[in-house]
Amino acid sequence: MKNMIKLVGVLAAFVGLLFIASPQPAQAAHNGYRIKVLNTYSNDLPQNAYHTNLKSKASIWTAKRYPSDKQKDFQKRLYRVSKLKGVTLFIQKKARVYHKLKSAIYYYVADRNNGYQGWVRSSALIKGFSPYGYQIIKEKWGNQSATFHAKNPKQNIYIWNWRHTKKRANVKNYPGANMYRSETVTMLHNKKQSTYYYVNMRPDGNSTKGTSGYVAASQVAAGHNTNYPEIEYTSINQFTDSADYNNYIQRGKKQKLARKIVKLFPNSSIDLGLSKIAAYNYDTFNNDVDGDPNPISKKGYTDIKAFTTIQK
Repeated sequence: MKNMIKLVGVLAAFVGLLFIASPQPAQAAHNGYRIKVLNTYSNDLPQNAYHTNLKSKASIWTAKRYPSDKQKDFQKRLYRVSKLKGVTLFIQKKARVYHKLKSAIYYYVADRNNGYQGWVRSSALIKGFSPYGYQIIKEKWGNQSATFHAKNPKQNIYIWNWRHTKKRANVKNYPGANMYRSETVTMLHNKKQSTYYYVNMRPDGNSTKGTSGYVAASQVAAGHNTNYPEIEYTSINQFTDSADYNNYIQRGKKQKLARKIVKLFPNSSIDLGLSKIAAYNYDTFNNDVDGDPNPISKKGYTDIKAFTTIQK
């Protein structure tokens, strides 16, 4: 009996030493797990990229992501790491987890899309991006706004999901499509790197309906689509010069009235700059939220005459 008391005393002293060595309090979790966060990391940094050891029998466990989250830490197993082939996970927290008088290092991880996230034992991870599938290894967001169209409209050009496992659209099927870039990424596949754009693809030019995803930069060209017979509408700000704008009026899908007006002035040429002044200064094209016009400069133009009756 005395030996049993001594053994319990030794165990209690051992647990006490663990907490003395770790002055920060450990947070109690579900099922007797206690978590002490050792470090936090910025999301999606390349140096925090890991992939799972597919030979490991470990699992990713649930994690409480925010204070009001009903999902508790270590409440249940979510996924076997051996099933996460092709998934790159980014470490967001490092913690020491205590359970049944044992402790181990765990990481809170999540993929870029937050499809897989939770606590996983450190020994189940391998540093670096997954060598399988397509992996986004670099992202650039700033100053990425630009318009693109298919370089070869007869070629199969696919808009992919971010894992590059599902085709969301084939641009070939939308001859009037414009693609509006918001991000540039570098993808790694079979040890080769290639550039992709994240785009919002508008099937008929500028309509609100469309799809978004990643397209290979090598398959698109900068600038708006000039296949005007297939384009529903093109903003006046997208035309590169007067010749481009005239091409739109002569071939545009909904420019029948404009073509008739042009024929009434056979000795006058279409001017993009003057057309912008007409749209901004004499129409409601660019009114602000209060309905007031936002005029642009008339520099280079004189004796502008407005036809108010026709405007109405």
